[in-house]
Amino acid sequence: MKAAETRAVIDHYFHLMGRGEDFAICYAADVRWTTFDGGTVVSGPTKVRDYLMGLHRNMPDIQTRPLAYADDTAYVEGDCADPRSTSIDRIAFCIAYDIANGVITAGRCYGAIGFLGPGGSLDPAAVRIQ
Repeated sequence: MKAAETRAVIDHYFHLMGRGEDFAICYAADVRWTTFDGGTVVSGPTKVRDYLMGLHRNMPDIQTRPLAYADDTAYVEGDCADPRSTSIDRIAFCIAYDIANGVITAGRCYGAIGFLGPGGSLDPAAVRIQ
């Protein structure tokens, strides 16, 4: 898949997400999301979507940089306010997406955001969904 096709998939994904629509349709049936900090692994389109919606609810003031695209891969860097603190400190993250056959097959999140996962306790060990 060429970078332009990868971009079209990711642009559609973020368009749906931004409008509050069901972005799970952009995932392969066997999609896998990994948040390395905390070791969270989520599989399946609806579970990945639900996990990300919960994660985003716990990430105040998300800011992202322009996406980078390559054949079969896209990357987004960003940061969010630290909900544990009233300081101006921010938590940086990077997400790598793998794309094949017009859908997202995997997402990998790097950065110290595992505690923000939808476990209700902001505890990095609180969520491990398979």
